[in-house]
Amino acid sequence: MASKRFFVLLAFGFTYIFVHRYNSLSKKTSNALYNLQEQSLAQDRLADNRMTIILQPKANGNNNVLAVGSDDLLDNALANDEVSYVKNFSIPSETVDPDSAFFANIYKDAYGLPIRGPGLYTYEKPDYNWTQYFPSVISSLTSLREIQQINPIIDPMSFTSKRSTVEIDVKDSYRVGDVLVANIQAKNILGEDKVLGGDYFRARLIQKDLFGKIIDGIACKIEDHMNGKYTLRVPLLFEGRMTLEVKLVLPLEGIAFYFDYTSMRNHKGNYFNATLQTNETVECNMDLNNFEKYDNKPTCDYGNPRTGDTWFCAVPPSGKCHPITWMIAEKMFRVSPFDYRGRVRRLFGNIVKIRGSGVQIEILAKTDEAQIEEKKSTITSSAPFTYLQQEQWIPTQHSMHCHDLRSCSECFSNKRIYFIGDSTIRQFFYLSVTKFRLEMHGPDHSRIWQQPKVAWSTDSSRNIRIYYRAHGPPLRNPGPPNTRPYLSDFLGVVPGGPEVYIVFNVGLHFLEYETSVYLRRLVLIKDAILQHQQAFPGTKFILRGMNVVEWPQEWLIFRQEVILREVFKNIPNLFYFDLWDFTTVLPLNDYHPSRPVLENQVLLFHNLLCDM
Repeated sequence: MASKRFFVLLAFGFTYIFVHRYNSLSKKTSNALYNLQEQSLAQDRLADNRMTIILQPKANGNNNVLAVGSDDLLDNALANDEVSYVKNFSIPSETVDPDSAFFANIYKDAYGLPIRGPGLYTYEKPDYNWTQYFPSVISSLTSLREIQQINPIIDPMSFTSKRSTVEIDVKDSYRVGDVLVANIQAKNILGEDKVLGGDYFRARLIQKDLFGKIIDGIACKIEDHMNGKYTLRVPLLFEGRMTLEVKLVLPLEGIAFYFDYTSMRNHKGNYFNATLQTNETVECNMDLNNFEKYDNKPTCDYGNPRTGDTWFCAVPPSGKCHPITWMIAEKMFRVSPFDYRGRVRRLFGNIVKIRGSGVQIEILAKTDEAQIEEKKSTITSSAPFTYLQQEQWIPTQHSMHCHDLRSCSECFSNKRIYFIGDSTIRQFFYLSVTKFRLEMHGPDHSRIWQQPKVAWSTDSSRNIRIYYRAHGPPLRNPGPPNTRPYLSDFLGVVPGGPEVYIVFNVGLHFLEYETSVYLRRLVLIKDAILQHQQAFPGTKFILRGMNVVEWPQEWLIFRQEVILREVFKNIPNLFYFDLWDFTTVLPLNDYHPSRPVLENQVLLFHNLLCDM
């Protein structure tokens, strides 16, 4: 027993010494590299012609920096996903000039400043009817309301359930170029046919390998006949044995719940705290007077005088409306639909596969030229934006010019690309910076991820320059007001032209607000795009769509996807980068895609830009 105790103590001692020495060495290395970082690194290359690049490790809690000397070492670090972005040290003039278009801060002096002092201000709900984009759902909801008036006590057994069925007249085999058609009949928990439409189904045609990994996949289109029946269509684009999977995401009754809740003015959004120049802390929001504790009490108006976007803050103890120096969303309100996930799940169930899901079909090769032409017609008319074949994503509406991110950099030569939006579009920016080996500049702060960034190629022959800017309130992340310019303000000052590409997204930070607020913001952005195109003909805009996130609130994201498409359709030189089909095949479990999914999405995006 004593000898065992001795060996345990001995092992503990060696472990302590090792950890202590390792931490000491790590600290010395970190200090040395920090000193290296502080030195003048004006030369881009060392005497042996190796590029000096500083990388930020991805390991949590590790603030050291790594000096990577050779291209091979850099490639290994990137391939092993050890680093998140490239850092550098020279500061270009445009990133320190507060009036440069890079900052888009022509209105920066208005951000965070009160446009009106303490007063009793009334928030006017935006008069934008987002329900116009959901005619079939509205029709079904109208019928549902009539039923509820007759019978106010709605039996939970009446909700659409997993007993809904998908039926296919299965053939012995199909050919590439055929269109698979299936019928869905919505049923309640008793197996009785539903007579109202509006349920939200999602379907995909997939093939898995021996380990259960999806290697082939095509998203299906579903047509609602508004009578409990739905038609599913999917083009058959390649050979193989495929499985049709159909899920009920949310029944009409659950959608009615979200419709009602998110249409009320008390759909408040997030809880924002602002720190004022006087170090006083106050509460802020788009519609602050809606909260009971501020009802009929004076507030400070920090809205956007150009666009009319509202932002109110409580009057601080000093009684004056001082400039805002810092703002952050602390938490979500209990009345948020996100906090209703449990209730939605209890009432309407989880996302489930319906009966008949899982049927398999055999797809054979095409046999003649007629079928080749049929496949071409299918792709252009009803195919998804992209599909998965042998673990490779293939677009249907543009060509694949490059098959890895590094080689796509040639398409970016002599171009200026602006990425504007939330953290998911920032992922696109950072991955492009890393893969293209660009130098990145701009203010940096560990807590302010939306700081403006600019990156460019050191190789003059490529002449690439890309930018990142966040979009405006209600962006939840912490930082001073001028780190979140309104997107329409940005478009009013950023230069354009045939070699300028503006990539943007907006949506997730509006999920918890009344939907007309979101629609109003989109209309303002659309108007700014049209004005920009008049001033700078040839500028190309790319709107990145939403991702399927397989959560109970998925329908809320689907609603934003539909509204995005409708508001920005038929605008010249605006291209919709569709990720809905992509993530129908591979749904996300988080707002931020994992690294492999992100790389595939960015590769498709780069090829879209190459094709423009």
